Amino acid sequence: MIEFIKKYDFWFLIILAIAMYVSENIFNIEGLHDIGTLFFLIAIISLSMKKFMNKK
Repeated sequence: MIEFIKKYDFWFLIILAIAMYVSENIFNIEGLHDIGTLFFLIAIISLSMKKFMNKK
């Protein structure tokens, strides 16, 4: 399972961010959209850093 998350970390973080937004709307828990935004930003940064980290 850990290898799957490492391989598809961008999509995992995006799905986690979407789940935070949806669960805030369904369960009315305040503040989950802030955490969802944080996961979204981490996903974008990790996707952009993959290009720089794989160059030699």
